[in-house]
Amino acid sequence: MNRREVLSVLGAAALPATFGLTANAARGPANWPRWRGPNADGVADGGSLPTQWSQTENVRWAVELPGWGTSSPVIYGDRLFITSEVPKGDAKSLLTLCFHRDTGRELWRHDFGLGVDQRTHEKSNLAVNTPAVTEDAVYVAFGNSDVARYTHDGKLVWVTRYMELFPNPKMAWGYAASPLVLEDSVLLPWDHHTGPCFLVGLDQQTGSISWKKDRPIGTAHATPLLVKHHAQSDILVSGKNRLTAFDAKTHAELWTYGEGEGPFNGEIIVSPLYADGIVFLQLWRQSPIHAIRLTANGQPPELVWVSEKPGPQEPSPLLYRGLLYALMDNGVLTCLDAKSGKEIYRQRLGGACNSSPIAGDGRICFSNTDGATFVVKAGREFALLSTNSLGERITASPAVCGNELFYRTDSHVYCIAENSGRG
Repeated sequence: MNRREVLSVLGAAALPATFGLTANAARGPANWPRWRGPNADGVADGGSLPTQWSQTENVRWAVELPGWGTSSPVIYGDRLFITSEVPKGDAKSLLTLCFHRDTGRELWRHDFGLGVDQRTHEKSNLAVNTPAVTEDAVYVAFGNSDVARYTHDGKLVWVTRYMELFPNPKMAWGYAASPLVLEDSVLLPWDHHTGPCFLVGLDQQTGSISWKKDRPIGTAHATPLLVKHHAQSDILVSGKNRLTAFDAKTHAELWTYGEGEGPFNGEIIVSPLYADGIVFLQLWRQSPIHAIRLTANGQPPELVWVSEKPGPQEPSPLLYRGLLYALMDNGVLTCLDAKSGKEIYRQRLGGACNSSPIAGDGRICFSNTDGATFVVKAGREFALLSTNSLGERITASPAVCGNELFYRTDSHVYCIAENSGRG
């Protein structure tokens, strides 16, 4: 069966009537509700993930998206949500789409209109931000700083257009941070070169500004991170040569790590990563990786180590089984000891890389912009298990649910499963 036949047959599958967790979800993460998954770390242990696939091999279903984009898919229950940009004459149409997780059948799509247009880099467009899903809401954002809330069934609840609230700073490459859902609000930074800059919390019910904190001038594309430690919850927000912590309940600024200055072309893209009391971060693009230990009572963190060599520009690092994996933009994989920062190995995989890796079942998946995904065995010795191609550029990061991988190429979504079904 060729690729066109796969798309046609699988797209016509019957839609199950139930809305909830599928039977396979118990084997791995039941949901992949936000950027980098349940814990925002790209780790999906508990399942048995496939190691080999192609455009037709081990494909449970595949769908062609309208337009294209670089946002990652998210999954909640039996629904997959993703965004896309479609050319509409001289304008642009920004879509939120929902597919059934089991069949790939489209359940709904919605275009809430284009607010202020925004220049983007040639390798991306306005469909760059990954949605965030809760039990009763789907939050989407786009590169022109538009934010919206939907129900799971596709009802638009509200739209907030930041550029109608703040002066248009005419950003060079748009806003790439994904929304972070807090207990009391939805967070999306307003960071750019000209200022003023803010950390903004939107009311979940109305989309209006619930709270706002001043920020130093500087562009950042990294997604903020919510961490719980020492009986407290902090919001960690990357900026230009700094990481700032805010109390998640009071929104008070707690501390800043870094000098808050750096090269003009120093936008931070890599998102911070947290595990076992340690935060792994970079201060601007292609800078060294820092490991810092969080402390109690809102006090500043303690430095653990700084890597000897620079880290990636775009792919965020992955911590898995005591090792930190950093995929460089030129396709070189670096493995560091998470406790000491000492380099364990450095291996070229090949191709330019923008996608952030995921791990599960003792294996790690790294993708490049040629559409190839390298499956590497986790451990202190490099071992390449397979190289798999989907034939189209991959810049988005995959989602994992149960024993299935969900890949977004520029204009397709694939559900990858061993033997193209549930074992």
